[in-house]
Amino acid sequence: MLYVISIGAFQALIAVLLLWKNKFRNKADALLIVLLCCIATHLGIKFYIYSFVEDLHIRTQMNTFIGLCYGPLAYLYVLKLLDDKFIPATRMYLFIPFVLAAIAYLTVFCLLLADVPVGHRALRVYNDLSTWLFIAFGAAFPLMIFRKLRQIKAKEERQLVLHISSLMLAVAAVGAVFRAIGYFREFTMENMLLCRNICYILLSLICIDILRFKYAGIVSGRTAAPPAPVAEEDSTGLIHAKEDHTETPAPKKIQLSEAAHRKILQQLDQHLASTKLYLDPDLGLDKLSAAIGESKYHVSEALNMYAGKSFYQYVNEYRISRAMEIMTSIHQKNLPVNILMIAFECGFKAKSSFNAYFKKITGETPSAYLSRLKAGAAAC
Repeated sequence: MLYVISIGAFQALIAVLLLWKNKFRNKADALLIVLLCCIATHLGIKFYIYSFVEDLHIRTQMNTFIGLCYGPLAYLYVLKLLDDKFIPATRMYLFIPFVLAAIAYLTVFCLLLADVPVGHRALRVYNDLSTWLFIAFGAAFPLMIFRKLRQIKAKEERQLVLHISSLMLAVAAVGAVFRAIGYFREFTMENMLLCRNICYILLSLICIDILRFKYAGIVSGRTAAPPAPVAEEDSTGLIHAKEDHTETPAPKKIQLSEAAHRKILQQLDQHLASTKLYLDPDLGLDKLSAAIGESKYHVSEALNMYAGKSFYQYVNEYRISRAMEIMTSIHQKNLPVNILMIAFECGFKAKSSFNAYFKKITGETPSAYLSRLKAGAAAC
């Protein structure tokens, strides 16, 4: 058992480190990092108990309360995926059983230190109640997650959530089966070890799945395409893509066909035209790919390989086109044009970046464009 526990704890810690360092981490991934930390802590406590505690009652009955936060964390992760503005702290009541179990755990620990026989009786009660609570939570939250599964548009995220919730449900099922067996026949040490080994292996698989989907970007054994260029902001406030002034490099391995690239571009064009999502100043590759239900790696590949543009070039072309429409409409109504307000309305966060992209895309500055409009109107 110690090998299973130590390997699982090591996998959880590695997953935390790699996911934390992953530059494509989104806001919801913070909940996955907390989940991984909880798994690592859970297995770490068990490693200590099985390595250094000789009391057989503690080794077999001291359930670790941390397992009660797995379901709530996974559920909050799904809610955050569905609504980027969702604040997990508003659902902290989901962790009330976890807090109560932690208090009971510490109480039993203190009783064991003060009076061993009394502590053993308290431990037996704690073990019975916590076991059924683990089973109930392990079944309830995955079922709640399954109900929201279809609302997750991104295929990779949907598959990851399905895997995590299924493994949590499997842990609950294993616990329920072995608990039921204990009512009809004597629950031996071998049965207890088998039950815990299976549960710890399933927890390890959760860590592996999170790594497989979130860090390596692998789905069904396929290597993901490279990500889109990352935006940078220089000292003048200009936001631009790293590769705006260089040739877009070819990815190491092309995953999709030209027809698939074309289909993704058509989806992007149709979605942006109908929803005007490009007006969102916080629009990123994650949000855009989730909006059309495609992998962000595939969207990045389609933009780079088929359109020959970075993500920011592509989005800012829509923004500048919209800005030109607004400026033309305002000018035709003989109203004053506020370039800064137009820049903000079209999704830019700074006037300098708006001016730079306007000139890059149209060949002239916004002021020059307005002057040309006025000259054209005067000639008429």
